[in-house]
Amino acid sequence: MTSTPRETLSPHATGPRLLARLTAPLRRAGWTEGELWDDTDEDDESGAGPLYREFSRSNFHISVIWNPADARLTIDDPTEHWDWDDGLPPLCPLDQPLTIDLSTHPTQAAKAEAARRAFAEAGLLDATRVHVPEQARDLCHDLVVQLWAATVHDAIGRHRCDGGGREAVAALGEEFSWRLGDGLRTYPLIVPDPVPSAAARGIAEWCWRRESDVEEWHFKIDDIAMARANIAATRAVMPHVYPEGVDWPAVRLALTAPTRRLADGQALAGTFEEGWTPVLASVHREIDLWQQADETLGPEAVLRMLTLHGSRTESVGEWWGSGWYETAARRAVARAATNGSVPAAVSAVFPDTEHLADTAATHPDLLDDDIFAWITEAVFKEGSLLREARLPVPPAMTLPDWAAHDLLDMLRPDSDEHEAPAADATLGRL
Repeated sequence: MTSTPRETLSPHATGPRLLARLTAPLRRAGWTEGELWDDTDEDDESGAGPLYREFSRSNFHISVIWNPADARLTIDDPTEHWDWDDGLPPLCPLDQPLTIDLSTHPTQAAKAEAARRAFAEAGLLDATRVHVPEQARDLCHDLVVQLWAATVHDAIGRHRCDGGGREAVAALGEEFSWRLGDGLRTYPLIVPDPVPSAAARGIAEWCWRRESDVEEWHFKIDDIAMARANIAATRAVMPHVYPEGVDWPAVRLALTAPTRRLADGQALAGTFEEGWTPVLASVHREIDLWQQADETLGPEAVLRMLTLHGSRTESVGEWWGSGWYETAARRAVARAATNGSVPAAVSAVFPDTEHLADTAATHPDLLDDDIFAWITEAVFKEGSLLREARLPVPPAMTLPDWAAHDLLDMLRPDSDEHEAPAADATLGRL
């Protein structure tokens, strides 16, 4: 007896399972799912009504509606009529509803990939960023402090139960606080969400690229090889970062293996030569620091801190592994293909531009030096185009006017006499 192909099963049979598959990238990006609702009409005997589920992350919320009848997935704002008394209001990370038409994708795998790419393009797979309206820019410092309090500070409090969170952070050193505070000073504002992929970039940036001794030995390795090394470090770390926290012993092994190689087979020990031993020692030093933070502040707080650090646009926010990088790489290839500016040398290797886009988005370190350099420049230009259009890079939601107004009233009830808090000093001390 032959089995029935999955795609020919009834919408009722495949609806909940398919919705779970479509939304899996959200769960991997730290979104927590709520109860599943079936909006099937009582008179509809097909059982093919829309399915509704809410997802939450750091007081930001989305509703996901899957309609099997027309194969449309809609991401919307469920918070319109929610009440709030103090602190941050419940918000949606999208300025407009997102509707994804999956009817032209024949298989469940194709539908799932199309949904994932749409989530990445909308910024839902990276940390949430917040753009504050011009008339409420005075809110920025207060909003940063509130975001920190509602995410990292609360997580530290749940872990320690002794009220000593500020002292525990201070014990890690002023340099630690200052470097971490760079993420809080970034604009648009970055929400310290628990996003494993962003936290992995944070580990790679802090423990490998910036705070280690790698920069002192950069003269041993050119920029393209360093980019390959950065991607290799991020890829090595990613399997060991979970929504529950970081497996630090596994991260240590991944980043300090004496035989570490790049995607092209190049051995890092041979590239850095006499610098490899001090580089490894410095990586151990930085991992020691973060393990201490994990023990004293808790795994959730550390995951959020690393997400913040790994999302800074001026540092690694546009690195490989982010939803923004993937989207920009695909856009860059599509733009070049449309205006006929793909270099002949690139077309000779990749006559199929879709293949080129897939490789650029997922495995750019496998490209030869010239093609990798071209992709890197093209991705940078995509960001420049958005900046010229005064659009945020990566994507950011705009704080609604009503929320800005209500927060201003709550935080500064007497705006003529109330001075803004010394937020810079607060951020410096975390």
